[in-house]
Amino acid sequence: MSMMVQLAHLRDVLHEMEQNLGFEGLTRKERDILLAFYANASLSEDFGFVSSTDRVRSHPTLESVSQPTFHRALRRLLERGMVERRDGLPAGMYAIPSDQPLASVA
Repeated sequence: MSMMVQLAHLRDVLHEMEQNLGFEGLTRKERDILLAFYANASLSEDFGFVSSTDRVRSHPTLESVSQPTFHRALRRLLERGMVERRDGLPAGMYAIPSDQPLASVA
């Protein structure tokens, strides 16, 4: 099987997973940013899984995302409750809500 066919199948699987997770209403940038939060999350004793915008912005899938676009998408993720600001977290740190799937966060 050629690499292009494998990639096409992988994209189909990814699309199905995104639908199962309720991502169909998100823009591509919002999905990429949310997934970068998961990829960069670490466990905080007080706040659960958290990540900083600096770490998220440095994720390879976000290299071409401008700062204004990043912050607009982040605002929409906050409005949807997919990431959260929490009292006591420093500026630029966000938590992943505990009801979000966390099985793959290391």
